[in-house]
Amino acid sequence: MLKHYVKVALRLIKRSFLFSSINMLGFVLGMTAAFLIYLWIVDELTFEDFNKNGDSIYRVIREDATGGKQISSTVVPLCRLFREEFPKVENTTFIKYGGKLDLHWGEKFIEPSYAYVDTAFFDVFSFPVIAGDPNLMKHDPQQLVLSEATAKKLFGDTSPIGKEVVCRYFTNPKYYKVAAVLEVPRKSHIQFEVLGSWDSYVWGDFDSMKWDFSESMHIYIQLRKDNVLSDADRAAMRNLWTDHSKKGKPLTLQPLKDIHLRTNFKELGDVNNHGSMQQIYLFTILAALIIFMGAFNFMTLSTARASQRFKEVGVRKVTGAKRKTLIVQFLAESLVQAFISLLLALALTELLLPLFNLFVGKDIVLQFNWQTLLFILFGIVGVGCLAGSFPAFYMSSFNPLLAFKGGRATGKKGTFIKALVCVQFVIAITMIISTTVIFKQLRYLQNADLGLNKENLIEVDVQDWRRESEGFQQEVLKNPHVKSLTLGVEITDYMKGSRWEECLFSWEDETGKTDSLKMVGMVGDGNFIDGLGLTLLKGEIFGTNPDHYWDGSYSKESPIVINETAWKMLKVENPIGMLLRGGTFGIRNSRVVGVVKDFNFQPMREKIKPAYLYYTVQMFSHLYVRISPEDQAATLKFLKEKYEEARPNMLFNYRFLTDVLNQNYAREHQQSQMFLIFTVLAVIVAMMGVFGLVALSTVQRTKEIGVRKVNGAHSDRIVRMFCREYMNWVGLAFLIACPLGYLFMLNWLSNFAYQTTISWWLFPLAGGIILLITMLTVIAQTWRAASRNPVESLRYE
Repeated sequence: MLKHYVKVALRLIKRSFLFSSINMLGFVLGMTAAFLIYLWIVDELTFEDFNKNGDSIYRVIREDATGGKQISSTVVPLCRLFREEFPKVENTTFIKYGGKLDLHWGEKFIEPSYAYVDTAFFDVFSFPVIAGDPNLMKHDPQQLVLSEATAKKLFGDTSPIGKEVVCRYFTNPKYYKVAAVLEVPRKSHIQFEVLGSWDSYVWGDFDSMKWDFSESMHIYIQLRKDNVLSDADRAAMRNLWTDHSKKGKPLTLQPLKDIHLRTNFKELGDVNNHGSMQQIYLFTILAALIIFMGAFNFMTLSTARASQRFKEVGVRKVTGAKRKTLIVQFLAESLVQAFISLLLALALTELLLPLFNLFVGKDIVLQFNWQTLLFILFGIVGVGCLAGSFPAFYMSSFNPLLAFKGGRATGKKGTFIKALVCVQFVIAITMIISTTVIFKQLRYLQNADLGLNKENLIEVDVQDWRRESEGFQQEVLKNPHVKSLTLGVEITDYMKGSRWEECLFSWEDETGKTDSLKMVGMVGDGNFIDGLGLTLLKGEIFGTNPDHYWDGSYSKESPIVINETAWKMLKVENPIGMLLRGGTFGIRNSRVVGVVKDFNFQPMREKIKPAYLYYTVQMFSHLYVRISPEDQAATLKFLKEKYEEARPNMLFNYRFLTDVLNQNYAREHQQSQMFLIFTVLAVIVAMMGVFGLVALSTVQRTKEIGVRKVNGAHSDRIVRMFCREYMNWVGLAFLIACPLGYLFMLNWLSNFAYQTTISWWLFPLAGGIILLITMLTVIAQTWRAASRNPVESLRYE
């Protein structure tokens, strides 16, 4: 019997191939969109899965005293306390991210980013080992580990294991041996190029085991097997730091597998653009809606085609076919078409995956594991039965005598079907509004006034070369296309949101009460303010006074320039000359010598933080060159030649500030691309629903159209009659979609400190697009029916 149903279904597809193709097209597109979204969601949910102990690893988070801001960096002594005071904790480890260093092998140089870890790091984390043994670092601090890409860049095809390399970063050259090469998975929040042993890290005379050493360590704990943290454990861990140090902060634990999707802050080393559960929920709903639209269209078109089979069904009923048999037949036909559609959707998904990966910045592959097979089974059985149920019950319920009298099955289904089409209009209009607002916000972020001049400014890495770069600077300034030049720290890391360290400053107010403020520190030379196009509001800039240079002595005052936000939070009329206790790297005191206008040195998701600039040669790592917009290729070539003359065998690494700023919003760009893709698919699928409904309507109203034409109605009048009907449904959908789209986008924009406006014209634009496409679809389908000879229409009836 099943074989018979399959044969009938295939014969039916062959007999009306064009109609069947259109019937399945919307379903194929809907399932393809759902497949792509499903694969993207699975990829997002499987971050950190490569770690064998991933379910038992937690990151230690510190909170402000108010319980507001969270930061993932803490202090080293906590590692010992976690192990000693909590039996459930099997191991602890930490990582400290740095900037970049010079890494030499023979005459080859590269400038990778580096981080330091303790001896337990590879006991906790299980990064795939390409070659060597990373555990050698436990016994020999002069061993280091390279990422696969870094090893390839420095050694080429030569095995790096056991090779001696030279590292330079703020200190005299240090010699290391390569212990191992690791794969650093894309789906890890820990990203590095070089890993060194913490025991080889030296900075001044500080002892890292002291509570006041540095709050820039990222600490992780690993629980013993089958242990879970109770509420009492979490409460005790929360107070662990505050119980042992006056400067301690409340602590909380973040599961390793929650970091990618449930982290709302970003710090040094946290270079991945985090995802969010909000995005997961959003695209899950989107996939469900598109599947619903595709299945509904499949059902509508099947019903429209089934309406032409009244005599066939009437004959079957007269010859003894039971209603159950007819229902099974129609469901079987629907399942066969759903199966074919799913195969086509899978093929289309595989075909589109490379392009989709390009848009979303991933390397997703279609894998047929049990989850994917379950999703496919749901698509075939669930959607197939849902889509075939209405024509099955609709066609099996009418009186067979009507089929031979030229009648039609009647019922109150028309309004219900049109209401479902209206729902599709609501979805499509809402998605168009959302996509437009997302693109508008992205453009606003990219073009907003940052308070600094970002145009034609390039950043050049001069790490470990800062003192010797004066000759290069003088040669560069001779070029008339070079407008300015300044030295500073890598501000693009600040702008990417992946680097900043806040320092605590304190002072006494007019009443003698001690107050405090945390500020983000940035390093720049005497030309830094002018070179970046900052605006000086009060005081002086570095370079006008020899005392403004901090020479690295911790007993000496460090002159600082603060921003407007810091000035407001100091609550003084004139901050110039104000002495603040505290500073970077153990500076005892800092004195305010100037105030600059606020500038966005971080992504615009965040409000501008209080910040300060200070001058120290020891920290200069990058050169900022502003070039004229004319003939930039020649200017860059000139800079490259001068750089390579001064630094033979070194790569000229530069980046435009505008490019870095655009990369800041990779997540928003990805979201906008995905919304655009699926909005286009949703509109196409919605129009397939309109096509199906109009096809069904013209078949059911053939006699009415014929009678109207006999009575003198013109074809265009009949077309207008159908158009008015659908204009009403589009109008209703528009009224529903506008507040939905507005509220949805208002919620999405709340993630940004600086927002674009939701312009009024976005709403009529979205409604107009749907109305135009709907009218074209209706006219194309009804004109043919309205143009037929009325005699043929009446004979057909």
